[in-house]
Amino acid sequence: MGNLRISNEVILAKIETTYNTDPVPTAGTNAVLVQNVGFSLEGLRMNDRPAVRANIGKLQQVFGGKLAKLTFDVEVKGSGTAGTAPEAGTLLRACGLVETVVASTSVTYKPISTSHESITLYWYEGGRKLHKITGARGSVSLKLSAGGLALYSFEFTGHHLDPSDIAQPSPTYGSVVPRTALNMAVSLGGVTNIIPREWMVNLNNQIAMPPSIAATDGYGEVQITGRDVSGTFTMDSELASVIDTDAQHTAGTGLTFASGTLGTTAGNRFTLTSASNGLYWTDRNWADADGQRIRNMPFKIVESSTGNDEVALAYT
Repeated sequence: MGNLRISNEVILAKIETTYNTDPVPTAGTNAVLVQNVGFSLEGLRMNDRPAVRANIGKLQQVFGGKLAKLTFDVEVKGSGTAGTAPEAGTLLRACGLVETVVASTSVTYKPISTSHESITLYWYEGGRKLHKITGARGSVSLKLSAGGLALYSFEFTGHHLDPSDIAQPSPTYGSVVPRTALNMAVSLGGVTNIIPREWMVNLNNQIAMPPSIAATDGYGEVQITGRDVSGTFTMDSELASVIDTDAQHTAGTGLTFASGTLGTTAGNRFTLTSASNGLYWTDRNWADADGQRIRNMPFKIVESSTGNDEVALAYT
């Protein structure tokens, strides 16, 4: 029969009160508008049986457990109301970020090192096969380019239940339209008279999948055990008198990065800032763009002495 269309697929996400216990997300309140959905089994164990016998053929392998990985992209946009969490907020929380709400003003996400929240994800394959992924935690990257839409790329790992057939859900999505990357006052170390083309920041969370004999799927609690924030910044080459990225790289100079504001309307504005002097260049690459010299500059961002402040994602 087949005919399971990717365009009909739906993803729901809800924070778990108890780890690996399904909070039962619903299509009316927990749907997330996504694109580029990918799914795979993670940590799959298929055990060989190297028996000594007369024949040289192989014996059937025996299943020994699995987890699942779900990936997708989400538009960076607000809820439409300042001080109300965006549609992506639940997902950001499950990537080791803590949500701070200031009523009628802002919602901000910053890294934490303990008490990481987990989520249950429902993925409706083709719209009509329900995969439940519980106890999921993950990582996220954020990319935007001039005139384009800013996108989160999420990657979650969790415990997987084999799918069941189900009726096509009717999800409710937010009506806010995302803004494109225009008129953003990007700042690198206080320098704003540069020509940025695009940038990407990745949390690079380290995901641990500890084995467990006691677990039915062979794995214990999926955990975030490390974070290594990095990214790339693409800009037109500048004279050293404007910004001397060569000297900064050699000296290991720390810079403060501010993205400028994406969007202009309250409830649909977004900014990303780094820790004070937390960004440093890790390499320098030169390229040609329509006869103009540009630079692709990889970087890392480290926390300040305060800790857990490599980046701040703010919706206002």
